[in-house]
Amino acid sequence: MVISQIREPLTRIVQPVIIFFAKLGLHPTVYTVIGLLLSISTGVFLALDNFLVAFILIWFGGAMDFIDGGVARYRKLESKQGSFLDSIFDRVSDVCVFGGIIFSSQVDLVTGIIMVTASLLISYIRAKGESVGVKKMAMGIMERAERWLVLMVLMFVYLLVPTFREQVGNLAIASLGFEITGFSIGYMALTGLCVITVIQRFVYVSVQLKKSEPIQEISK
Repeated sequence: MVISQIREPLTRIVQPVIIFFAKLGLHPTVYTVIGLLLSISTGVFLALDNFLVAFILIWFGGAMDFIDGGVARYRKLESKQGSFLDSIFDRVSDVCVFGGIIFSSQVDLVTGIIMVTASLLISYIRAKGESVGVKKMAMGIMERAERWLVLMVLMFVYLLVPTFREQVGNLAIASLGFEITGFSIGYMALTGLCVITVIQRFVYVSVQLKKSEPIQEISK
């Protein structure tokens, strides 16, 4: 929600970078594919608990996700096919990155599964809402850009602060073989915000559809 509001001024700031990549002559889809490959690699390294490499890859992947659209607009190559492909690759990237975290030592299985499910539902509800005519679906506290940014911040703190990846006191869920760390607490909070976003969008679509339905007179 916040990033959507600053996307236009941010685009103007990085316009020289977009122009540079546009002049390389590569089709925007190339950058989309590169972004997908980087996201897949990020998921693999997260699963291996190599957060340093994963952190580097996820930033480059995020940059590609921003550049492909900018290049398409600059070179006037925007198309429905490109938009469709970009949307599908975004969902695959979400599954790879957030799915990879499930296999890391920092997140428990339940939280990991809820996060993947919520991230997919947020996008699905928007797509379905728009398909039935609901406007202004870019809403909610944790849109895709926001949840990726928060994840990057959590990874950065994880790498910068050793205690952030260590067990917090004696908090441990022995039955799950899972220890509570600073990162896991932050990730649980992110997951909770994503669940709230799912509810926000679901309620919003339901209300908008109800308003758009014609009022039927009750026959006496």
